[in-house]
Amino acid sequence: MKGMNRNRRQNRMKRPPSPPRWEKASGWPLRIGVLLLCFFLERCVLNRFPLWGGTPLLMPLAVAAIGFLEGTGPGAVCGLGAGLASALAMGSDGIALIWFDTAAGLVCGATLDKALGRTFPGYLLCALGTMLLWEGLQAVIHIFFLGDAASAVLALAGAEGVYSLVFAPVLYPVFRMLHDRFRSEPEF
Repeated sequence: MKGMNRNRRQNRMKRPPSPPRWEKASGWPLRIGVLLLCFFLERCVLNRFPLWGGTPLLMPLAVAAIGFLEGTGPGAVCGLGAGLASALAMGSDGIALIWFDTAAGLVCGATLDKALGRTFPGYLLCALGTMLLWEGLQAVIHIFFLGDAASAVLALAGAEGVYSLVFAPVLYPVFRMLHDRFRSEPEF
């Protein structure tokens, strides 16, 4: 009897077995598929429905979600891929998106280690910061280097940023579901 109780105690104390490596990796094709879907929606569907002259940007929000949920490395790699896809679609106008999406994935991944955790308000804060930085960068380029009127550029940047953030509550649950189903790291 004594040996039987000891075995029960040891079985209770053991951690559940970790999933095999293929199960962990199988989430990445789905994440890439969702990124491609965001790319398609951004470039082929939503750009036909401008709101106050602005069209939404889903790729930076998707990269922010992946970086926020998965960490700095996966966020930067997905940002690089998303930036390359955007640059190929936009031509020379999209070259800045390569650097920006990579940096956005990296910075949003760094917030995972800080006090924000993996909550929706934390993601919303990262998404807001990503859009403010992108629209601010675009505004500086258009105002100071291209000589566009500041009032028109800032109105367009505000409309585009708000229109993009409307899609944040839709993107976060999708990437959160993929993260919960295919965890990249063990949680203790």
